[in-house]
Amino acid sequence: MKVVKNRLENNNGQKKIFGIDYTDNEQIKVLIYLCIGGTAALIEWGCFYGLNHWLNINYLLATALAFMFSTLCHYVLGNIFVFNSGTRYERKKELSLVFLVSTIGLLFNLLLMGLFVGFFAWSAMTAKVAASAIVVVWNYLSRKKWIF
Repeated sequence: MKVVKNRLENNNGQKKIFGIDYTDNEQIKVLIYLCIGGTAALIEWGCFYGLNHWLNINYLLATALAFMFSTLCHYVLGNIFVFNSGTRYERKKELSLVFLVSTIGLLFNLLLMGLFVGFFAWSAMTAKVAASAIVVVWNYLSRKKWIF
């Protein structure tokens, strides 16, 4: 991870990809964030599917476990490509805040899963995709506003 981060940032904290400096370009950062979010979503959905369908773990527990794993992946990739980690808070506090925001996102996710599966009788996988699409808005806005 450090090697990748070093290639993306030079000594003054600039974010570059393919030789393009996007340090202060919010549009590019949002696009990259969406790509990272898409990757994290695929990881989350794959974990959820494996836990729920192959291991027969309850959909709410599978949601929580998959969400936690994908959040860790998302944090690492987000720090490399989008956010400047450690600039507003020291890393320990930053990570705590990320997991606090993510826990709130997980609660939203669980609430939506319960609503979609329990009330609307959607399939667990359809509900998971819909819940993820809604929670990604919370994740981006809260990280941008309060953490990074």
